[in-house]
Order: sequence, then C-alpha cells, then structure tokens
Amino acid sequence: MVRNLIFVVLSLIIFQACKTSQPNNEPGYFSLSGTLEHAVSVDLHFQELTTNELIPVDVIQTDSSGAFFYENHIEDAAFFLLRVDDINYITLLIEPGEEIHICGDAKNLLTDHRVKGSKGSTLISKLNKRLAESYHTVDSIVEGMIAAHDGSVNIALRDQLEAVYNQVFDDQQRFVKRFIRKNPKSLASILAIYQYFGNQLLLNEQEHFEYFESLSRSLSEVYPTNRHVMDLNRRVGRHQRDLARRNVVGGNLGKGSVAPEIILPDTAGTMLALSSFRGSYVLIDFWAAWCTPCREINPQLREIYQQYRDHGFEIYGISLDRTRNQWIQGIKEDEVNWVQVSDLRFWNSPVVSLYNVQGIPHAVLVCPDGLIIQKDISLPELRTFLSARFDSLP
Repeated sequence: MVRNLIFVVLSLIIFQACKTSQPNNEPGYFSLSGTLEHAVSVDLHFQELTTNELIPVDVIQTDSSGAFFYENHIEDAAFFLLRVDDINYITLLIEPGEEIHICGDAKNLLTDHRVKGSKGSTLISKLNKRLAESYHTVDSIVEGMIAAHDGSVNIALRDQLEAVYNQVFDDQQRFVKRFIRKNPKSLASILAIYQYFGNQLLLNEQEHFEYFESLSRSLSEVYPTNRHVMDLNRRVGRHQRDLARRNVVGGNLGKGSVAPEIILPDTAGTMLALSSFRGSYVLIDFWAAWCTPCREINPQLREIYQQYRDHGFEIYGISLDRTRNQWIQGIKEDEVNWVQVSDLRFWNSPVVSLYNVQGIPHAVLVCPDGLIIQKDISLPELRTFLSARFDSLP
C-alpha cells in the first residue's frame, strides 16, 4: 500500500514536471525555452514592443543551469524583447503556435545567441547582428585612427572619421534595403525600415518612400489586421497626403510669393519670427547637425555671412535635429554665428511641409519685403545675387 502510494506521488510529480516543460498545443499559444550561459537563477524580463511603447508582460526565471521555459497566448504576430538587462536582450517576432528555442550568452546576448523555431525571430537576429557588426567596425577604425594621432582630433582627422562613419552608414543602409527587398512579406522588415544607425534613420520617407509604400502593400496581403502593419499603412497614407499637399504648397512658393511665416524658438528658447527680419535679405537655411552635406557647406555660408551681414543680409537657420545637445554641438563645432531656431521635431516639424522641404540642405532666399526671390538656391547662385546687390556699394 505504501509502495503504491509512493508510486502515485512520484507519477504526479513527473506529470507536473512534464506539463511545465511542454508547449501548449491550443491555438494562439506559443512557447519559449532554452538555456543561457552566465544566467543561473536570474530574472528574464519579457516585454512587448508595440508601435509606440514597451510593455512589461512577464518575468521568466531561469533555473540553476540557466534553463527556462515559458508559454503564453497571442492573437496575432507581435514583437517582444527577452531582456537580461539594459544591454543584453533579444528581439523576437513571435507568431501564434511557434515553439521557440533560444540559447546564448547572457553577458553578450545581443550578438551571441541562436534562435530556432521562429523564422521572423531568426531574421531579426540577423538584422540586429549586422547592425552590431557595423557599430563595431566604426568603433575599431575610429579608435585606431585616434590612437595613430596620439589621441588628438584635429579638423583633418575629424573629416576622415566622418568619411569612415558615412561609408559604414551607407553599407548598413544597402544591407537594410536588400533585407526588405528579400523579405517583403515578413514583419521583420518593419524593424528594418525603422532601423537607426547612430541617431539617424537609415531609411526615411522623404528619400526612400518606395520602400515604405511597397512594404505596406506586401504586408497588408499577409497581415491585414496586424497593428504594426496598420500603423505602417497610416504612415504611408499620411505621407501620400503630405506629398499631395506639398504639390499645392509648391505652387505657392514661387518667385514673388509671400514667404510663409515661421515662428520657432532660438537656442535660448525665445520665439523668433521670420517676419522680424523684414527690411533685410534673408536666407532661410534648412539644415541639421547630423546632415554631412549641411556641415560641409557651413564654412562657406559663414564666409558669405561675414561678408554681407553689415549690408542687410541675414540667415535664418532652421535645424531639423531631434535633440538640443546635437543641435548646439553642431553650432559650436561649425562656429555658426547667425540666427538659429528649431522645434527639434526632425522631419515631423511643420515647417518641412510648409516649405515643401524634400531634403537638406535646402535654402530659400527672401527679399526685404518678405517675398520669395528663389527657392532651393545654391551657394554659387547666392554669391552671385549678393555680389550684384552689394559689391558696388561704398
């Protein structure tokens, strides 16, 4: 009797152990299992990455060998993070019914991990590992170049470092484009199309809209009700409406038209209106600290400003930066001494559509009466115009 009781108890224990380590086969359920090195009895934070926030879902505990098992239910494909800490995490694209196995090193999880059982998660792993490799390439080259110059950075070296960064940026951008073209019906391409390198988007709607538009169409065929796809569709629709509006606005920005009013905060936070410079020729200069072509022409623009500022010429600089630190640093490094304003809203700034700005640098010359003389004026054209107006003056 006692022997039979022990057998029953042991059988129940074994049954429960098996139950907690086997995936649920009901529709909509998924499972995560695996083993992580350097993760003995730690908490793994499981979070959902929505279209606009990161939502805590659960905490998964590893055992004394670093192994873990977890299951849950989802109605549709979604993005998640499995996080050890702020720098060690995996991004997962989970579909209902997937049984995902993960192994890796908890101390270097971003690049040292392997995912099985989830095609979308495997694609994201490749995408993020390539991004990490690009960062490593930049860091290695930059450290070597700085060391070769005894730790000092002069203007020549800074230009070389920027060239290295731009080359790696371009390589990563090409990789992302190929990734999206190769995986047009995978939600992983949504993460690709919104991927940043440093503080700059690799693809943006102004210059690469065909990628956004084609991805929106192909994903809508497979995931018509997925919220990430619907968000992409909304963005594409909004941009299409903006393009139509810009075509109308573009017709209102012709020579002789009144320059639309702009009122934005300067570096001190004081609201400064474009119209406050009536009586002077004003160059409205759209730029950003992250924009290499903009930075390259700033020294020439500074020379022009120094030459004509006392003759009634002003520059109203509008930055499309996202952070104040980035903006101010760019001003200091380039010794910009003309008026600077920004709402720090990047391409989402209302002035972008107001002036039909499709790329930067972009400049509009306005006469003392506030009328547009020329839009998208180049530096040689600006020099010619100012020379004709002011060089004959005493």
